[in-house]
Amino acid sequence: MQETHAIAIDGPVAAGKGTIASLLSKRLNGFHLNTGAMYRCLALYCLEHNVNTQNKQEVIEALSQTRFDLDNTSVSLNGVDVTERIRKHDVNQLVPKVAAIAEVRAEMVKRQREIGLKMIEKGFVVLIDARDAATKIFPDAKLKLFLTARPEVRAKRRYEQMGGKNNHTITFDQILADTNDRDYKDIHRSASPLVSNPKEYGYVVLDNSDMTEEETVAEVMQEWEKVQ
Repeated sequence: MQETHAIAIDGPVAAGKGTIASLLSKRLNGFHLNTGAMYRCLALYCLEHNVNTQNKQEVIEALSQTRFDLDNTSVSLNGVDVTERIRKHDVNQLVPKVAAIAEVRAEMVKRQREIGLKMIEKGFVVLIDARDAATKIFPDAKLKLFLTARPEVRAKRRYEQMGGKNNHTITFDQILADTNDRDYKDIHRSASPLVSNPKEYGYVVLDNSDMTEEETVAEVMQEWEKVQ
């Protein structure tokens, strides 16, 4: 398989995949394919339309009613900007349920690869962040990166993103519990599980628990230069 001009960034929840992909897109004049935002959009659609997420057929039908428009700074669902809304706690809680449905993931992977290939054809380096970016969406990515961090570090990052102590609707302990629960579900789900042995799949593994965003980007840039 010929290599595709893409960087696939996999890893657990709140490892900084989206942030690093966004920063890299600026450094490389690239396009950030925010796959997580697409699942969040579906979760939001289900919330707003009272979709029974215990019934997979209803979720599959809901997906058929959605259109996602992404750029490097915003996300739209059926023409409405939902960039901030999809980061709310109610959406966070529902994402694992809709993302665990095999038919949903298959359709999402199809859409994500189509978007990515179109941007590559336009001359962009595509940065894909997901939990199956290199195993399903772009197995032919030029660089496969597995970005991770300790659960406590990832929970703290998510807590601060949600307002920290100024957010009186959720505590750090709740977010840590959510993080551990997401990790378990992502690893053990039947549809496109998060790999537990990334090196065996050809990933460069980067634990950024004790690194700044700038240091993480610098490490990835060094790895990117190696494959040019």
